[in-house]
Amino acid sequence: MLDILAMGNVVRDMVAWVDRFPVAGDGLHPFKVLWSGGGMAGNLAHAVARLGGKVAMVSAIGDDSWGDAIIKELQSAGVNTNYVYRRLNTTSPITIILAVPSLDRSGLVFDITPGMEIRADEVSDELLASARVFFTDMKPAIPTIQVARRAKQLGVPVAFDMQMAAQHENLPGHHENILELLTITDIFFSEEENILYFTGQENLEDAIEEMLERYPGIMLVTTRSLRGSLIATSQAFIPIPVLRVPVVVDNIGAGDAYHGAFLYTHSVLGWNLESAGVFASATAALSCTKAGARAGLPDMETVIAFLLDFKIEFPDVN
Repeated sequence: MLDILAMGNVVRDMVAWVDRFPVAGDGLHPFKVLWSGGGMAGNLAHAVARLGGKVAMVSAIGDDSWGDAIIKELQSAGVNTNYVYRRLNTTSPITIILAVPSLDRSGLVFDITPGMEIRADEVSDELLASARVFFTDMKPAIPTIQVARRAKQLGVPVAFDMQMAAQHENLPGHHENILELLTITDIFFSEEENILYFTGQENLEDAIEEMLERYPGIMLVTTRSLRGSLIATSQAFIPIPVLRVPVVVDNIGAGDAYHGAFLYTHSVLGWNLESAGVFASATAALSCTKAGARAGLPDMETVIAFLLDFKIEFPDVN
């Protein structure tokens, strides 16, 4: 039995720290470079495994050295990679991230060759039915929607992390695919800027109200960077505070860490929404203490110890 089946993007990140973002004609030299695992679904799977969850990754990557590194890193955390398919003579997806001292960042994404992504028929009903939760970042879109619909029919809750900022509008059918996936989504993750852009609202409360009117059975989990997060359903509206760490190296992948921790503690361990949200906030904070999306991901004991410093106690996890 799997706790979470994660389908979507798993990549190799190259993070380069620079003193400023380049402009036309620049040839900047980074003062530090890190190669690490990345991708929203891959980061979430890694985070869940670090916390002790049973998680499998579904994706497609190349048969190159980058793909080897992707597999090795996931396996080192305890992620089941039996369903990460290696495409022959194909380059694995990578992302080049530029980070500046203010913690702002910009990225250049290279996806796997079109037509070589994961196919819906590579995800069996037996695999879907073995999971407590199906998570996706909707990459690739059409196969993901098909698989998510089957998961829903099998009684497996669907969790969806949306990317809907202005820079994604150039993806054909992106908006329409999000609308379709939302009709079968149980838990919807989004950053504040994305949900505001998606709804056209100016403040988060109005955006959440609109989303709940459209999809009354959905749970909305919205991260707000240094302003914490909000968990909303038709019955509850729960603000979650930021739990600060002494030093923040970067915030790459912090949202993915939050989502993984929330899914594991709420949907798998059965914690209430507030406890799961605070635990997720702590996990995200700790992930920021080391460079890149994966190095700072904590185990369960580390998160619990961190929360005890704030005099916050949680249910027995044994």
